[in-house]
Amino acid sequence: MLGKVLILAWGASWPMAAAAPWVQEDAGLYSRVSLAKEDVEALSGWRSDAYAEYGLSSRLTVTLNLEQVEYEDGADFNTNGWRSTVRYSLLRKGPVVASLEAGLLQGAAIGGRNGCDALGTEVRAGLGWSGDWRNRSTYLFGEMAGRFHEGCQRERYAFGLGQQTSDNFWSITQVWLERGDTNAASDKFQTELLWRTEPADFSFGYRKENGGRFKEESIFVALARQF
Repeated sequence: MLGKVLILAWGASWPMAAAAPWVQEDAGLYSRVSLAKEDVEALSGWRSDAYAEYGLSSRLTVTLNLEQVEYEDGADFNTNGWRSTVRYSLLRKGPVVASLEAGLLQGAAIGGRNGCDALGTEVRAGLGWSGDWRNRSTYLFGEMAGRFHEGCQRERYAFGLGQQTSDNFWSITQVWLERGDTNAASDKFQTELLWRTEPADFSFGYRKENGGRFKEESIFVALARQF
């Protein structure tokens, strides 16, 4: 039973959206690393990930994500994964942006098991807005994505809202909905407090996921920097 639960959990996991539909400026570099303490059913583990974006031009951004999961009392379920995409800025009109993205992914830590850990492709489209709302700097976005492996397909929808709460702090909330074959149904919620400083951004957050036959909770810390 535990093995089936972990397969469901892996199948519903994906990296947190870092910049959503926005692209980097030409030669701009963004990087983020995070560490999460996770509890899923009877197991407790650690999830680490590293994410980076680099602007190939003012409209093209390449992304790379690496993830690893290690369980304290379940080494047989330890796994890793990677994902790399190219994002194209389709529209930039005032505060509104839209993008298209495509790439490759592999590994159970990102794609899941039951064939979803094999090499696959991902395509996504996103729409975002940033500006002032109620006298506070705010951004929001929505994305829809599809992942395709041989014998495994997933559809994912992501929504996010970020708002500046004081001079150096932001409150960020994200929701992910995933559907597809191989028991992929999952709803995930995340809330995060980001402290913006001159050298880097520091975050502390909480995630909760309901995969139907399993529930997962985690707390995480993250460090991000724009170069």
